[in-house]
Amino acid sequence: MSLLLALGAALGQVRAAPAAAGCALLAALAAASFWAARKGLGARLPLERWAATELVALAALLAWLTYASSNALAVVAPLYGIAMLYGVLMLDRTRLVLAAAVAVVLHGTALFMLADSGHRVGLAALWTQVLGLAIGFGWCALASGVPRRQQQRLARARRALHDAAEDAREGARRDALTGSYSRAYLAEALEREIARAERLDKPLALARIDLDRLGAINAAHGAAAGDVALRRFAAAATHALRDVDVFGRLGGKEFLALMPDTDLAGAAVAAERLRAAAAGEPLPETAGRRHLSCTAGVVQHRRGEIARLLLARADGALNAAKAGGRDRVVAL
Repeated sequence: MSLLLALGAALGQVRAAPAAAGCALLAALAAASFWAARKGLGARLPLERWAATELVALAALLAWLTYASSNALAVVAPLYGIAMLYGVLMLDRTRLVLAAAVAVVLHGTALFMLADSGHRVGLAALWTQVLGLAIGFGWCALASGVPRRQQQRLARARRALHDAAEDAREGARRDALTGSYSRAYLAEALEREIARAERLDKPLALARIDLDRLGAINAAHGAAAGDVALRRFAAAATHALRDVDVFGRLGGKEFLALMPDTDLAGAAVAAERLRAAAAGEPLPETAGRRHLSCTAGVVQHRRGEIARLLLARADGALNAAKAGGRDRVVAL
């Protein structure tokens, strides 16, 4: 807009003083908008209301410019066009109609003030300008719904795409049967927790857990009963652990629990709590067993130890627990 005013002044369409004042006022309006954005006022004031305020301020400026430089119509007309386009892009129909009404009243007032002060403004020309401005803003008000509807559709599409991506990421992180973390996520989490333990010099323990005699449950009652047993065990184990612990399924009937900021003794206590929670889960009687049971091997990370070796030591602890008769916790 300032460039158009400067060009109009250079071509003699606008007097120099009003053009300079108009450029200064436009700069002040832009500075005020920038300052409000920096201060966070735009976050507290709805975007449409802020844009409507700017549009009314522009209309007041253009009305003043019309009055201050009576021969400025050739410059003011495209400036109104820019203001209309801004309104179409930024405002809903109701606010645009209100802002347009204010602009028409201000421009008409400026024209009548010119005629009243003795300037040669024909009545027909005066009403033509006012009606032309009203028709232009009216057409913009009718068209304003189109870009806003497109923006809303685009926003909905982006949200749907974001939600789909989040669902895909969450699906990759979770085991489809039990809802606990997947093997791939456990591998990432283990590497991350080892790095954290090394960096902060904090303890890290893990428990490798086996759901006892799942094959007997499948044989006696079918695979569906085995799936129910796995889901019940995973739910009980997750409830028994802390929120900061990471629990997931390695595959089959084997699970893994990562316990950050926990030493070997604390991890053994947590594994016993998990075993007791599993023992409280009922299942159809299988060879005299009426409740789930699990066996766990617990180890603590040693400084400099990589994930593969840590998992191998946990597997050794689990095998020792199985050799001792199952339904127990062994910490090595």
